[in-house]
Amino acid sequence: MPADPEMAPQSFQEADSPEWIDLKRLQVFSTSGGNIIYANGYQQLRLMVVVQAVDEGQKVVGISESELDSIQLLDAYSGKALPIDTIRDGEEPVWKCMLERRLSYAPFPHTGELHGPVVRGKGIFLKEFYVSSNSPDPVKLIAAITRSDGKVFYSEETSEFGEISLRTVPPPIYRKEQFRVKHLSANWKPTENVAKVDRYVLDLLVDQHHIKFVDCSIAGVLHARSEHPDYLGYYAVGYFNGLKSNDGAEALWETADKIATYHDEQGKVTFLMHFARKGGASTVRYDQLSVKMFVRDMYGNGHEVDVAMNTQSPSMIEVV
Repeated sequence: MPADPEMAPQSFQEADSPEWIDLKRLQVFSTSGGNIIYANGYQQLRLMVVVQAVDEGQKVVGISESELDSIQLLDAYSGKALPIDTIRDGEEPVWKCMLERRLSYAPFPHTGELHGPVVRGKGIFLKEFYVSSNSPDPVKLIAAITRSDGKVFYSEETSEFGEISLRTVPPPIYRKEQFRVKHLSANWKPTENVAKVDRYVLDLLVDQHHIKFVDCSIAGVLHARSEHPDYLGYYAVGYFNGLKSNDGAEALWETADKIATYHDEQGKVTFLMHFARKGGASTVRYDQLSVKMFVRDMYGNGHEVDVAMNTQSPSMIEVV
């Protein structure tokens, strides 16, 4: 029977319940069936530990809340517990786990069969772990639980679901052609400062699969002078989730923020190209034709992208 990680937990053992003597089951498995994650320190793999205890007569009995809390994942080779912590950027290669899911990041795509133990029945207790890594090295994990008297029990590597082996793959490096830029219209009523606004949407398409962004920062504002008789120049402001993303380089000119908010496309970056009117307050005195954009995708992988104004037509945006 496939695992059912959404089942309601059992009630904890009462104080007058018989103390358990041994374990009928101590198992660990991947709820998705997969065992691979990106080595970016952000993506997580959800593991479930299953516990079922018995008394002297081999009757199934409950465990206490503190005993459930004591469950850990251990490196099967070193015997050390996986630290319960986040992995920070630049940290030495490591495997860690959390007790909560980072909602922003999707699991590694898994297309194989789902294999897991039966998790329904009397006296079955479950504990979730969310494992991450930035290490190129694989790991084999077992589970451990500490009884109220201090004795530690370990899952058996030779038994079914007694251990799980995990590995990582390096974060992918995408070609610039996979970052698409679409030129779209924007409904903008001219003002004394801005004659026109064009909207550009940047996304990531890999093998016909749209990979969403979950974070974005842009190191500057694109701007260029114009030789057009009606425009002083052009400036492009970047937006993510409807908000400006130009870190430390706030545009001092009039910006069409409402357009970015109204037309926001989830998981994509918007650039609004403003056509500065001559005589207005939106002055452009020099050119900055390219900026660095950093995005983190739905799998936790970070990407640095060069976004630029077209050298022949600076009111157009492209990835270079």
